Amino acid sequence: MGIKSTKNSRLDPEILEILVQQTGLEREVIIAWQKQFLLACPSGKMGRKDFYKFYRTLRVESDEKVKEIANFIFAAFDRDSNGKIDFTEFLGGYAITSLGDTRAKLEYVFALYDKDKSNSIDRKEMIRVISAMYDLLGKSKSEYPPEKCVEDVFSLIDVNNDKTLTKDEFIDGIMQNPYLSDIVSPFNG
Repeated sequence: MGIKSTKNSRLDPEILEILVQQTGLEREVIIAWQKQFLLACPSGKMGRKDFYKFYRTLRVESDEKVKEIANFIFAAFDRDSNGKIDFTEFLGGYAITSLGDTRAKLEYVFALYDKDKSNSIDRKEMIRVISAMYDLLGKSKSEYPPEKCVEDVFSLIDVNNDKTLTKDEFIDGIMQNPYLSDIVSPFNG
């Protein structure tokens, strides 16, 4: 679903109502977010570079630390995989990852890890994201290396021991071991 707008870039009232229902946000908040989105990206479609610039303004960490995690988040928010994020994709992703229930957040977290869109996560995919999160948070990789962290996560939630995690294994495993959410999700806090 893309943005339908009038000449002055206002959201179509029907789209606005759908976004209110989907996100639970007030109309005024959605309109304010759309204005910010359009300031960052007047075309209404945000590519990876524009998303990085916009996302960087939402974070306090250094540019270098934000860049890699922003790439993963961009891929998770780009639900139709067209290489662009429109306002509805951004707002839906932002609302769910900030305000959504645990299962909805974990679906986005799963998409963050599933870079090849195979509907499963392997250790390499998880190590890449965990490493980027360590960098973002300034966490030492020598104390608890990302590889060891991923090994521990897999040992807890890879129920069939096939060295990959399906979406159900991932979500159910994290929900049964809620402390893991702090380890695997950049959307906490």
